[in-house]
Amino acid sequence: MRRPKYSVSQQIESLKSHGVTFNLYTEADAQEFLTSRTYFFKLKAFENNFERDNGRYRGLDFAYLADLSTIDCHLRTLLSYLCLNLEHALKVRFNQLIMEDANEDGYNIVHNFDEAGEFSFHGDYANSRYHHSNYTEGLLNKYFEDPSIWNLWEVIDFSTLCKLYKAYLNQRSYKDNATNLFQSIRIMRNASSHNNCLMIGIEKQIKPTLYVKNCVKELNHGENPKQLFDAFRTYPLTHDFAATICGFLILVDSPGVRNTAKLKTQDFLHRLTKRYDYSAMSYQDCPKLIETINALQSICKMAIDYFDQHPEDFRTNKILHTRPEPISPAKGRAQINHMAKAMGL
Repeated sequence: MRRPKYSVSQQIESLKSHGVTFNLYTEADAQEFLTSRTYFFKLKAFENNFERDNGRYRGLDFAYLADLSTIDCHLRTLLSYLCLNLEHALKVRFNQLIMEDANEDGYNIVHNFDEAGEFSFHGDYANSRYHHSNYTEGLLNKYFEDPSIWNLWEVIDFSTLCKLYKAYLNQRSYKDNATNLFQSIRIMRNASSHNNCLMIGIEKQIKPTLYVKNCVKELNHGENPKQLFDAFRTYPLTHDFAATICGFLILVDSPGVRNTAKLKTQDFLHRLTKRYDYSAMSYQDCPKLIETINALQSICKMAIDYFDQHPEDFRTNKILHTRPEPISPAKGRAQINHMAKAMGL
């Protein structure tokens, strides 16, 4: 059903009709916020953090919506930094494996992965998977009749890069525990790059990735943070954010980049409670928000503590800086048997 277009004044009246108060934020300031800072549909997404009674929100002031929208922007900014750098670090790791592989020339992996030649380019954008860009046109025209892996990963998306990397590991009978985090990282990367709202009270029962839990346990000095793991099972954002933090720690080697990540994580942690202490609010009014905020705070504090304690010696950690390694014959057979059993063979 189509909905009518509301003026800003009507938007405010709509919020009031659903129980949103303006005790901490004047209606005049709210009009300015909805006119020049954001828009109604995006702001309304944050209402989902609060409970309703008979269609009216409990304990929700416009100030909280405005603040959460700003916090969400800071979260996306942090995630963008983490994801861009861990994507580059993954390419560096991929390159290291290829350079030490005497049987790989950089073309075999592409041919094996792309037998149909879909990644080749012959000057016709209309019949290719590529879009015209001044920044890739020269690359495509020069190298993409028969691209190597070094050419290819300059233009493919993160999802395809992950598939290529896993295909190469499988080809060499290698494993890399970092691959267990790729799905969550991809979700966070896409959401932050497309400017999707994240802190919108999404509640969905999931099965946390075991390696995420292993990494977080390591961050927590070997102790299981039960409350945080409970949040992982209920709030996907908390799980995927933790996976992205851990993926960054595993893949990124640069001390300077890691230090900047620490500072950005500190900034986000500070911004979470800069204006309002959501954790101290009535649990009956906003349980999803309180549990999400608490989980994000815990993850950030653990990561910051780890950054501080291991500014240079992080490479020795076998969980939080795992490296690709060959699969032993016994493990390889067990893996094949497990896959065969899963397929009913």
